[in-house]
Amino acid sequence: MGRLWQTLILSQWNPLFLSLPLESVIKDHQQQYYQALELADEQADSTPFVQFILSVIASTLSQNAPVNAPVNAPVNLPTLKTPEAILALLKDNPELTRQQLADTLGKDLRTIGRAIAKLQQAGKLKRTGSDKSGHWEVL
Repeated sequence: MGRLWQTLILSQWNPLFLSLPLESVIKDHQQQYYQALELADEQADSTPFVQFILSVIASTLSQNAPVNAPVNAPVNLPTLKTPEAILALLKDNPELTRQQLADTLGKDLRTIGRAIAKLQQAGKLKRTGSDKSGHWEVL
């Protein structure tokens, strides 16, 4: 649920969330993560989970944000060429689908497919597993 919340909801709102290492922070707080999920399930209300995730996001931002960066600093993905942007996104979130990459970068799915094919041919990107349950490896 946390990965879904991060990749589908938050990243659609702001692509910055794709580059946050939330999974490692959640792993460090795995017991609280499952407690928040359990409590949300018991209450039939997502508030405990949302509060937990927001605290994780705040913690992650405070640990990873540059000290002098402005609060609304733009994400630099638009300045990268499509293949470079794909590698940057997949490095931090290897479970992204081609469609999620296309949506995040504002590119056509076929454009993403061509860029991925070139990256694979150049030995910079590898797909492990199926399209549904696999992940990308940035080489």
